Amino acid sequence: MRMIWNEMKKILTWRMLTFLLLVNAVLYFLLISFDIEYFPNGRPALDGYRLGIEMIEEYGVQMDEEEMLDFRRQFESRKEEANEYLQAHPEFAEAGIDDYEELVTSVWDNEERQNLHSQIMHEQQIDLFWELQERSRLIDFHDTKEMIGFEPNTLQQTRFDELLNEGKYQAYPEVVIQNFKEFIVNVGITILFSVVLLISPFILKDRTRRLLDLQYTSKIGRSLYKTKLIAGILSAGLVITVLLAFYFSLYAQNGTSPYFGLGVNAFIANLTWYDPTFLQYIWLCILAIYVIGLIFTMLAMSVSSVVPNFVTLIGIQIPLIFVMLLMGFNILLSHIISVQSPQWLVPGLYGLLGIVSVGLLIYLMRRENFRDISE
Repeated sequence: MRMIWNEMKKILTWRMLTFLLLVNAVLYFLLISFDIEYFPNGRPALDGYRLGIEMIEEYGVQMDEEEMLDFRRQFESRKEEANEYLQAHPEFAEAGIDDYEELVTSVWDNEERQNLHSQIMHEQQIDLFWELQERSRLIDFHDTKEMIGFEPNTLQQTRFDELLNEGKYQAYPEVVIQNFKEFIVNVGITILFSVVLLISPFILKDRTRRLLDLQYTSKIGRSLYKTKLIAGILSAGLVITVLLAFYFSLYAQNGTSPYFGLGVNAFIANLTWYDPTFLQYIWLCILAIYVIGLIFTMLAMSVSSVVPNFVTLIGIQIPLIFVMLLMGFNILLSHIISVQSPQWLVPGLYGLLGIVSVGLLIYLMRRENFRDISE
């Protein structure tokens, strides 16, 4: 255990930790800060967030048809309030707008009505009209009862029909889960960069200094390679844990805890193969980041064990990271259980990456047991 700790100290040096701190500071401001500092991001996101909390307080985490009828009745009641507001202001009557429906359906046919609509929604930002817009959107989505955004195949349509029959196709605003998806992907990117930068030079540094030649002449020298691998995995796990704890302490400022008990399929436009709650979905994404981080830790150590210099090391890892940035995180995190991906795809990709990374390490450990130190 002491040897593992000594190897970890070679990885977690003050110089490396300071470098990671700077890298994370830069990536935080480039990728993560927006999802924290600007949530909810303007309107109607703010109104969706508020309305969602109101719905959870009134109806709980699942709405039945009777509660949906009550939601519609509240929409009609709010429309009456909007009508009274419009009728109390003569400039709307002069423009031929005497009720809410007239305001939203004929606003674009003349400039005067456009100006009045802009006055209510953007200049005065009257909450009642923004709330009505959001309620109307949620009702329309619920009533559509079809998959939006792509043409479903047979399995996807079957899953959708199951959700309809089980009453899990509901109308809660999606602003919270969309914000979390963007946040977790950017956190995943930041952690991936951190882990790769931390681990990549570790074994290669000893090889370029010819330290292995000295180690392998001792009785326990060759077993040190396994010790280094364990130290690398533990160090990466420690860094991932610290970074996740830090970034989620910032995410807590978004105030999404009222949504934790809500099923992910209750959010509009968010159909999944499974039925976790929002909190369970968060834990699933945290687990996924650990798996991705440890997979790339093993890949980084494998590459570091065979390449001749740092230039080659960087040249090999850049394409791997680029593929992850381009589409990997979108599939492995953002759409980890989404019906937009085949049900087998994400588990298959995780399994394949895990087998490749573990297989490489096993091969390299066996190779080290017989490698000639004159190589």
